Amino acid sequence: MTACYLFGAIPFCYIIGKIKSGKKLTEIGDRNPGGWNLLFNVSKLRGILGIFLDIAKGYISYFIALRLSNIELMAILAGSLAVAGHNYSPYLKFKGGKGIATTIGLFLAIHPISIIAFAVGILSGLFLIRNMIWGVMLGILATSIFLYLFKSSPIYLVLAGLLLIIMVPKQINYTLKFFCNFKFYKEKELKDLFTPKIR
Repeated sequence: MTACYLFGAIPFCYIIGKIKSGKKLTEIGDRNPGGWNLLFNVSKLRGILGIFLDIAKGYISYFIALRLSNIELMAILAGSLAVAGHNYSPYLKFKGGKGIATTIGLFLAIHPISIIAFAVGILSGLFLIRNMIWGVMLGILATSIFLYLFKSSPIYLVLAGLLLIIMVPKQINYTLKFFCNFKFYKEKELKDLFTPKIR
């Protein structure tokens, strides 16, 4: 489990950005050492590579844990720890990305079709509510409910709780009043949801 956390914590995007441009992602754009900042502020091609590697963190952690233990709950915990490692990396003084790509990797590993549920949930939050936090929460909840119904196991509801605890704090803008982060139509324009901003 510790290995999954440390693997998830490897800041691939930060490393790629430093090699490509000599810049630290923690000092440019939204100062987030994740794929979105890399894509917008260093290189689109490198950004796609970084996002792919972040997806691999969640996928590989779940896959290996399941193969070694043959216990679904252990695999889910391993994948969730990879997300936690990405978001709170000891290699970056416990700072990190927002975990969306690594979460996608975890969902892909559990069941590829679950990505449809995640997409419906997150896009509903983005386009109907115009709030990234609601998008992330709805994406996680929609996927976990889908897996619960599809696989008839309550452990996927446990997964929802774990991911919400790990993910939501990284979406919050602490320069705003806390509850302002959760208001509907937080962003005036759709493009504002997809533009990296300092939080």
